Amino acid sequence: MKRFLIGLLFLLIGLAIGGVGTWLYIQKPEVRSQKSEETEKAKKVLFYRHPMNPRVTSPAPQKDEMGMDYVPVYEEDSAETETPGAVRISPEKIQKIGVKSEGAKIRNLKRTIRTVGRIEHDESKVFVINTKVGGWIERLYANRTDLMVHPGEKLLEIYSPELVATQEEYLLAFKNMGKLKDNPYPEIKKGAESLLQAARQRLKYWDITEEQVKRLEEKGEITRTMAIYADVHGIVTEKMVNQGMKIEGGEMLFKIIDHSDVWVYGEVYEYELPFIKLGQKARIIPSYTPAEVYTAAISHIYTHFGSARHEAEGMMEESRTAKIRFDLPNPEHKLKLGMYVNVELAIDVAANALTVPDSAVIDTGERQVIFVDKGDGRFEPREVTVGALADGYYQVLSGIKAGEKVVTSANFLIDSESSFRAAISGMKGH
Repeated sequence: MKRFLIGLLFLLIGLAIGGVGTWLYIQKPEVRSQKSEETEKAKKVLFYRHPMNPRVTSPAPQKDEMGMDYVPVYEEDSAETETPGAVRISPEKIQKIGVKSEGAKIRNLKRTIRTVGRIEHDESKVFVINTKVGGWIERLYANRTDLMVHPGEKLLEIYSPELVATQEEYLLAFKNMGKLKDNPYPEIKKGAESLLQAARQRLKYWDITEEQVKRLEEKGEITRTMAIYADVHGIVTEKMVNQGMKIEGGEMLFKIIDHSDVWVYGEVYEYELPFIKLGQKARIIPSYTPAEVYTAAISHIYTHFGSARHEAEGMMEESRTAKIRFDLPNPEHKLKLGMYVNVELAIDVAANALTVPDSAVIDTGERQVIFVDKGDGRFEPREVTVGALADGYYQVLSGIKAGEKVVTSANFLIDSESSFRAAISGMKGH
């Protein structure tokens, strides 16, 4: 009997709970409908927008080509914001389109201009060897190009009838002067001195050295050939004569270039020229030995532009370039003429500059715009003035302050959204 009463009690409790549940189930659609109506009143859907292209809209829900749902646009979302073009984006969409932000910071902007240089001779150290008297080359010592010669080294011996005759005149005048040294008549002595000086001067005009003249006086014998000596240090780069050849006075015989100092020519693009200054240091690195680095300063910036051809996107294009020059010591002659080297110019673009990543700047051609991340999914377009570009950062001259966060990724999608919102705002009064 006791067990029967307990079972009956549990049955009654179950029926009571079931009755309450049934009543709540009957009342729930009305509550749900009421809440839905309130939500609908609070947030009214105006239209549905393509998830990747804000300009494509639909009055009814649908999916895009990739199966993604169109995004509903509510009335409150399209309301005019405080700043024209400002937008609010949901956290889900921010994550979906990959929006990234970075704070504007103070930096020292530096950049490295790299170009290819070419080793050439120092134009002030090019020497031409010739003779002022005609004749025949009896002996040729500098008989090949790329020969290193030193001051006082014999280049060739020349036989010249004029030179022989002048030697005879000088030797005769010299001997005559010795005989008239004690002559009591000054006029005769003076005339002999004049003849001697005239003959000596003629030998000098023909580049006969003092040592050769002194040897002629000491030996008292005429030399059939006279030697032509190098008066500079360098390498014979051009040889215009051969042994036995007849030459005329003033004819070029050799070209000698001193390679102990060389010039390095480089080219920079026209837009890089404002950063180039005289005296600027550069690293010069030969391609055959990258470990060997030279340092030189810009000694000259040429006054005319040239053009450089390069391939871009499968087409040949021309760019305007300016030539610069470096003076570089080369005592061991390791750097050869015509050699190519890599030139690196490290320049300071701007000091203590307010900077943003270059990906944050949208350049329309007429102005530059960035989007400032205001937090809570709000993004505000801001027109800025940019300066130099270096190391992937723009110098910002006006428009933002240090510490403000700017959008660095997906900003073009936000720009499309902003333009669309601005267009909707402009249509409200029509």
